[in-house]
Amino acid sequence: MNLKTIAITPFAQGIIKVDCEAGDEPGTIQTRPGMIVCARHHETSEPGVVAPALAKHPIQDRLMEREANREANAIVEVPVKMFFNKTDNAITANYRAYDTGTGAPLCTGDGKNARRLSEAGDTTQTITQVPCPGPDRCAFAQAAGNACRRQVKMVVQIDGQDDLLSVFEVRSSSINNFRTLTAQLRMIELRFAGLRHVPLKLQMWMASSVASNYQPFDLLRLSINAASDADAMTLVKQARDAASAQGLIDEFDEVFAGAAGEQDPIETLSDDFQLVSDFYEPTRVTRRVAQRQSESATTTEAAKESAGSVIADAVRRASESRAKTSEPESVEP
Repeated sequence: MNLKTIAITPFAQGIIKVDCEAGDEPGTIQTRPGMIVCARHHETSEPGVVAPALAKHPIQDRLMEREANREANAIVEVPVKMFFNKTDNAITANYRAYDTGTGAPLCTGDGKNARRLSEAGDTTQTITQVPCPGPDRCAFAQAAGNACRRQVKMVVQIDGQDDLLSVFEVRSSSINNFRTLTAQLRMIELRFAGLRHVPLKLQMWMASSVASNYQPFDLLRLSINAASDADAMTLVKQARDAASAQGLIDEFDEVFAGAAGEQDPIETLSDDFQLVSDFYEPTRVTRRVAQRQSESATTTEAAKESAGSVIADAVRRASESRAKTSEPESVEP
């Protein structure tokens, strides 16, 4: 590994994502109407749980004090500002494939081209350029032991966080989230001549589609965290003027964009599989899901019993009808 080309990215002290749980169908995930903020370490392992969930970040309790979150009894909005000034650096999306056994990254692609990690006969790791059709049509992604999913990552800072040199990563696998957030960021960048210092709120919204069988699911969006765009612009100008007057330079785009072009190709694949394992398969069945499954099983058994009773009654009536039909008709003298 070339130490001069190690991937350099802002330090992420936590992850923001839509709260989710195991779906009714095996291997599926169902969203909940709220967000969770995870730390970078995991909960204490419990018996029977192969991979414990990420622990709750301390800032989550502070976010729950906001009026909108108290009323919803869930985190439905998070006050944020963008770390980068340009949309192309603020949000990214790609496909990532992992070895589900070891968690090692194997491949990353954009739906057209991909870089895939392979080993030569002498175990030397090399990067191969291959076409990227996406996980649904990729034989490598569907091979046993591999898992590939779209990953959306947006870099933000939460108002009131204790370390201004760190960030939070908004993580998702939803193309709807990527489309919505990217469009909004581009409009904000144009309207405010950059993303830095613009007061924003990351909020939940609900949608449904044919693909979801018309069932609602929860997504993310951005909104201006001010009474009006004019008020927001006043705050932006004050923050930018103050930084300039104090001699501070807070344009980080060139620093990380320049480093990205010199990164080791193998390093560009690196990521913590455990951070995104929720996108591949649930690690545990929550109580709510277990309860629904129990209720579903009870309902199914009741339906079976009811159906059995109906069938039994129908058979009995048919037998009685046949018996009456087979009796000889009485002939009056």
